[in-house]
Amino acid sequence: MRIFLFLCSALSLLLAAHRFSLAEHTGQHKGGIFFLLIGIQLLIAAALIHSHREEHITKSPTSKDEGDSDGARPSAGNALGEQEKKP
Repeated sequence: MRIFLFLCSALSLLLAAHRFSLAEHTGQHKGGIFFLLIGIQLLIAAALIHSHREEHITKSPTSKDEGDSDGARPSAGNALGEQEKKP
């Protein structure tokens, strides 16, 4: 998704540059400004999605490790030790 947004942003910025070059003689820069603003918004959205995914990836392994250290799921060694004590 973020790669698609980056590509759309680059395309929009290229269109903005083209519109600005066409409107250089007439002075009507509305089309160029529109594509420039759309490109900037897409670039920001892609950057936010990228940072959110990196944050989510870094939190995932640590949350799994914390669950194991609490003893919520006994390991195979603990289960065998408990079975030997019961008889």
